[in-house]
Amino acid sequence: MNSIITTLNWTRPWSEQLLQTFFIAAKCIWLLHLLAFSFNAPLGVLRVEENRNFDPNYMEDMVPDRQRSQGPMKVKIMIMPGFYVQDRVLRCKVICRNKFAT
Repeated sequence: MNSIITTLNWTRPWSEQLLQTFFIAAKCIWLLHLLAFSFNAPLGVLRVEENRNFDPNYMEDMVPDRQRSQGPMKVKIMIMPGFYVQDRVLRCKVICRNKFAT
């Protein structure tokens, strides 16, 4: 939660609705991980850190039309992890920014 506050430069208190939404999202991610680890051979989790180069084979930008023409893009924040399923990859969802943005 602190990482999200820092990333968004959030300075005011969170509203009750925003807190509820955050905890619902956290619960969904927890359940997703439980599902991934419930397989006989647990699925590999694909996580992406901030400032990694965007790779469309492994990542999906949640704002796809935003900055395509401005050059190479870097990951700003990962929204949802991806998974390795047998010989396939379920791409993680990220929000990107232009490599040269300040």
